[in-house]
Amino acid sequence: MLPPAVLRQLYVQGSLTNTPEGAAFKLKNSLAPATVIGLEIAVDGQKIPPDKIYIIAAGQKRAASELASAGQKFNVRDEVTIVLGGVTLTPGAHKLDIKAKTKEWGELAFDVSDTPR
Repeated sequence: MLPPAVLRQLYVQGSLTNTPEGAAFKLKNSLAPATVIGLEIAVDGQKIPPDKIYIIAAGQKRAASELASAGQKFNVRDEVTIVLGGVTLTPGAHKLDIKAKTKEWGELAFDVSDTPR
């Protein structure tokens, strides 16, 4: 398992925002290729249901609940947007706990704090 300090490099700092669909943030792969087969996210300790987590990559939008049956390739230099459907963040800092299950690396977990723009 890769250490959280290294994994935090995946998070695009300053990308947290409220959108009409829900809170959103970006991840950019600067580490190694991976196939994501599961994704869990909690905001300030509140777990978001997988069917409310959406991954937008290369113009395609998929629910995290679909990852187990058809993984999401995450190559080096790829950037994805994660949308938390129905979540609206209040002003101020928020803690995001991000846990991804990958074919190549197993479970990867890290947390970040960011303020919505």
